[in-house]
Amino acid sequence: MKALKQTELVAEVWPGAELRSTRRLTGGVSAQVYALEVAHSSGAVAQMVLREHSPVESHYTAELEFDLLKTLHSLDLPVPQPIFFDAGCTLAANPFVIMTAIPGSSVIPAGNAFEYIDEMARQLFRIHQAPIQNLPTLPSRLDPLPEVFEYLPAAAEWGGLKARLRALTDTGFKGAPCLLHGDYWAQNLLWEQGRMTGILDWEDAAIGDPLSDVAGASVELRYLFGREGMQRFIAAYSALSSVDPTRLALWQVYVAAAAQHFMSTWQLAPADEAHRRRHALASLHEAEARLADRAACSNISS
Repeated sequence: MKALKQTELVAEVWPGAELRSTRRLTGGVSAQVYALEVAHSSGAVAQMVLREHSPVESHYTAELEFDLLKTLHSLDLPVPQPIFFDAGCTLAANPFVIMTAIPGSSVIPAGNAFEYIDEMARQLFRIHQAPIQNLPTLPSRLDPLPEVFEYLPAAAEWGGLKARLRALTDTGFKGAPCLLHGDYWAQNLLWEQGRMTGILDWEDAAIGDPLSDVAGASVELRYLFGREGMQRFIAAYSALSSVDPTRLALWQVYVAAAAQHFMSTWQLAPADEAHRRRHALASLHEAEARLADRAACSNISS
């Protein structure tokens, strides 16, 4: 963030305040993230976060991020409150958004993981219940086909699954589309004393089939807590909303295949990547087994 015009930024966002420090945070992939400490003339000190967007053009602009967070914050979802955005690169080299910092840790304690997993399901259900009419324009995510074919392994052993998927017709979602987070996993969630304090990184947000989120979260939880963690999350969400197991299996094929396809770009340690690949492959095999059932090969509806 060398090109940040700190004096002009403070004058624009916090007149009379002092920007005490900026610190790069780890974990950002598509955006560079910084912690800001701002001292106001009243003596109050505020902790802020600045997300500097990539110079690569994307639908998820700084303005869209600001508008989405503003709407979600007004719905009392645990998201950062957006403070300011600069889309014109007048204060930095790239567009950015400033938001409040949220206290908490992304670590889920293994000793009471199921309690956290249940809360994850509840909060995801809340996201899916959010009214969508006032949201900014977001991409649609209604059907895992035909994109899934780009991600499935090329090995001959997957020929049967590909044939079953090609035989499916009308796999588009027929229910009421809802808000999707799109990347609902542990590193994007913050906790304090067992309470979820923050849901971060909404750049993959979309409007569509809620089971795409459920599938993504369940596979991610399998990496952390094995098949029991995956099943616990699905059960907790199913207690709140109807889940079509066949359609969920279809989305799990998509998620697990995409994980296998893109995992080499995630900059994981070799042991961690091997661990995740094993679980993604197991998820893929299990979802394939459910789709192999004759009922699963009939018309999949919402």
